[in-house]
Amino acid sequence: MRSRTMKQHRSSVVGVVGVVAATLLAAASAGLPVARADSGALEPAPVTFSVTDPHARSVEREIHGFRVDPPCAATSVVLLQHGLSYGAEAWDFSPEEGYSYARTLAAAGYTVVAIDRLGYGASTLDDGYRATVDVHADIAHQIVQQLRGEFDHVAIGGHSAGAEVSELEAGLFDDVDALIAMGYHQFPSTRFLADFATGDIPRALLSDYEYFLGTPSHRAAMFYTAAAEPWVVAADTAAANLTPSGEILTITLQPSRVLAPFVRVPVLLQLADGDRLFPSAFAHLAAASFIQSPSVTLDLVPQAGHTYMLHRSGPAAGERIADWLRGRPETPSCLP
Repeated sequence: MRSRTMKQHRSSVVGVVGVVAATLLAAASAGLPVARADSGALEPAPVTFSVTDPHARSVEREIHGFRVDPPCAATSVVLLQHGLSYGAEAWDFSPEEGYSYARTLAAAGYTVVAIDRLGYGASTLDDGYRATVDVHADIAHQIVQQLRGEFDHVAIGGHSAGAEVSELEAGLFDDVDALIAMGYHQFPSTRFLADFATGDIPRALLSDYEYFLGTPSHRAAMFYTAAAEPWVVAADTAAANLTPSGEILTITLQPSRVLAPFVRVPVLLQLADGDRLFPSAFAHLAAASFIQSPSVTLDLVPQAGHTYMLHRSGPAAGERIADWLRGRPETPSCLP
């Protein structure tokens, strides 16, 4: 089985119906978060899920990732899904510097499960064309069902393409209690559309894995603003995964356009003010697509680009996700 990373393969280069509950939470501070608990004790543990291939039910796949448990017996779990070119490590990037949404949420009283989606990192796949968006959504559903065996409440969240997959899962299967969509909506910028149409799609047609956005320098320019720490940008660039071409070719139409209206759970839509892929200017239009959600909360991350979790204002945004979860009866924390 192939594990595709840039280092190894450089040449493969609101509810709007009824009561509208949309709230804008603009962060005034860009500092690192204050820990809710002793985050040093919140250590990730490896986790593996056995799932069936949605296109070949006789074939089993292994999805690898990690799990972080809170300092109490959690009844709620958050399943996190990364975007294109990332892996589970994006959620625990540098905990000593505050860049770990996984530990932030665990410190708030939630078990967190972060996965390498199929074709990324340790969840290897020989044929990248088989890792389509619908496959990712079905696999997420299977994992949600397995988590249901241990937890009473399941929230699903994702960044960028991981948000697309999370929205599809929530809309198709109606089996989660809350949805967190980060850095994503159905109104991409014209610059990104041009990059995708002239670069990513042609590369995906030529090879079953491709380097998202073409080059490391262009990826960094699209993902980050000058507010990000240079060492973070460099480390993230070095860790980039190649992206399965099946996902590139099937995410183009953004099937969440059709499924978002079928999401019936509370939604947190978190966008960065400097996102070059999914501009925050379209936040209210994006929120309006969740017409059956009982509430849609909008949160703007200041002084940040697309990968806002790894900007200086990102850790505080992770704290606001934790606050949102703790404020919802559908996702109770195990901490007082």
